[in-house]
Amino acid sequence: MKRLVVFMVVIILLVTGCTSPSSIPDIKLDDSRFDGYEPEKSLYYNLDSGIRFRVSPMVEATYLAVEMAKNSNDFTNYQSNTPYIEAGKERFKDFEDHEFIRMLSSMMIRGYTYDAIPSSIYHFNENFTLRDDIEINEFTMKRSSGQDNLEKLMVYLKAFRMDSDFDSYFRENKEQYIKMMDKGHYMVNSYNVEETIEDFYGKPIQNSTITVTPHAKNAYGVSIDLKTGSLEVLPTLGVYDDYEIFINVLVHEISHTYVNPLTAQQGEILDETEVLYEPIKKEMSNQAYTTWETTVNEHIVRANTAIMIKDILGETAYKNSLSKDRERGFKYIDEVVESASYYIENRDEYPTFEDYHLEIMKMFLNLK
Repeated sequence: MKRLVVFMVVIILLVTGCTSPSSIPDIKLDDSRFDGYEPEKSLYYNLDSGIRFRVSPMVEATYLAVEMAKNSNDFTNYQSNTPYIEAGKERFKDFEDHEFIRMLSSMMIRGYTYDAIPSSIYHFNENFTLRDDIEINEFTMKRSSGQDNLEKLMVYLKAFRMDSDFDSYFRENKEQYIKMMDKGHYMVNSYNVEETIEDFYGKPIQNSTITVTPHAKNAYGVSIDLKTGSLEVLPTLGVYDDYEIFINVLVHEISHTYVNPLTAQQGEILDETEVLYEPIKKEMSNQAYTTWETTVNEHIVRANTAIMIKDILGETAYKNSLSKDRERGFKYIDEVVESASYYIENRDEYPTFEDYHLEIMKMFLNLK
């Protein structure tokens, strides 16, 4: 029976193309195969604003590879394919067995998905070397199977881009990328998004760059801790045709960069209130919110976002936002909104959201 089980596992691994990272030949960033290769850099837009835009070839190449590896795992960054996605997959179909895609796929099967992908990429500069100005995020490294493994993946990302001439593809699409960023910038300016966020949290948006992702619609509120003590805000998202969705997602993702660090400081309250996770664990886990801390952050961010959306888009958009959150199982959203609304009404006592955050955490204690 044991032999049969082992045999079946081997067959499954062969069929799914699961490849252990250790089985992929080792190469270094200074390998001779890279001689003469100058990687294309990110395309930036709106550099003088608090909310800047860019399209990153490192992220785009990786997200394209995620779609190319979809047959060997169940993860995708896209709800449905688009002509752009299909054109990219067709353009690079001869590289589906590239060492980068094989290694990426094996890591995805082991949990390297969702925000772990952009978060890990942002640990590196555009020459594929680990940045020396950041604090290493250990949770991201754990999901990437360790720093050594992630550094190896970056070498193969470099190889994939060079071998496939991905950078030429990136340059060919620059006009499309600029149009997407221009659309996002127009929506941000037209609805005073930057001013609303800064007013709500009581602090300016600093080091904030939206990485627009044509190869992915999923949005992630990624941030990087700098050694200076400040935070580099790097949300990734697509630019949607529906301005309400785009603004909602943007406010949501930037809000994570304000909220998450504050919640992380409240370990004792998180431990004491973790029992509140049990009634909604199934609904939250199905949406990739697999811990109580993550769920708390989502409740607070969604409440804050709804309140700001009310100022930006009006009462109907506010009610629609909360209604969707209730439908998705955010059981405590109304209580959090009530608490956050008290903050808005008492800014003399709480000049910044940082001054008030503990009161929301106490609200969870009361719920318990």
